[in-house]
Amino acid sequence: MNIEAFSRCKYREADRPGDDVPFILPGIAIGLFDGATDAKGTLINTTPAGRMAALNAAECAAQLLTPPENRKLPARELVNKLSTLYAKSFEKHSLSPLPATTLALAIDCGENWRFFCLGDSGIRINGSETLRHTKLIDDVATFARVALFHDLSKRLPDLDSAEMAARRVIFLGFDDAVKDGILGRQLADNIIAQTIVALSLQNEGAIVGDFLAAGICMQYRFANEVGNSLCYDVLADGTPQIGDWVDALRPKEDVQSIEVFSDGYAKLPDNPTVAAWEAAFEATDRQDFHRISEYATVKGGTEHEFFDDRTVVIVQCPRVLSDETT
Repeated sequence: MNIEAFSRCKYREADRPGDDVPFILPGIAIGLFDGATDAKGTLINTTPAGRMAALNAAECAAQLLTPPENRKLPARELVNKLSTLYAKSFEKHSLSPLPATTLALAIDCGENWRFFCLGDSGIRINGSETLRHTKLIDDVATFARVALFHDLSKRLPDLDSAEMAARRVIFLGFDDAVKDGILGRQLADNIIAQTIVALSLQNEGAIVGDFLAAGICMQYRFANEVGNSLCYDVLADGTPQIGDWVDALRPKEDVQSIEVFSDGYAKLPDNPTVAAWEAAFEATDRQDFHRISEYATVKGGTEHEFFDDRTVVIVQCPRVLSDETT
């Protein structure tokens, strides 16, 4: 097989590491881990918490998947074992909560490829079939951030200032922003109410309001929990509860290419090459630099940062002949 990989941190000057970690173990698994950016800039032994999450998860996955029999474990057992290893990897740091990370893996199971995703990193097979799970809590944060951006852009001197202010509010919460005078209580309440209505979450309005009031820095309260629609599965504290993973098996003879990508790519390209992925990224950056329209998300671009880290790992698979064709 031919493997092509590209990973770019969010910092345009590339003076700090990002939170994406490519994962390439030929004959075992190929993919990536995307650590959640820590809203408060937490460092663990000088390493950003999100990057540490991805690095530790990669080590755990390598340990778990090296024995061939583990690659065929039922999804629930696979997730449980990985979660246990992940928790143990942080024991010496005495952290609470643990930082979170997504994962997307193409696992070599002999005659088959097993595609496994937890979180919003994705996999595309043969340039056409996309496997990826998205979560509602991101839609909530995105809608509120975009509304904030539009208001702040009218009051602040430039769009980068509006982006950084909107990002601060979404990450640290509306209540904190009101206290610090970034926006008034009435505006904060109006944006929260608009978000609830726009996403048809009236039945869980209080939960949505509490989330936005506290910010993404408190999002961990919904990770690996159940009880409302903002809850989601991820590699973090505890064990995924909902079953919001993607688990698919494909015969190797049917797979010509595999592309594993993080959510730093908002648009999928036509061709399975790094050059095509980068061209697609550059097109979206020109079209929606601050990520407030067609490619809206929880963060936007600025003069100093891309909207997110981005990573893609591409496998061009050799043709596998079945017994019927040999």
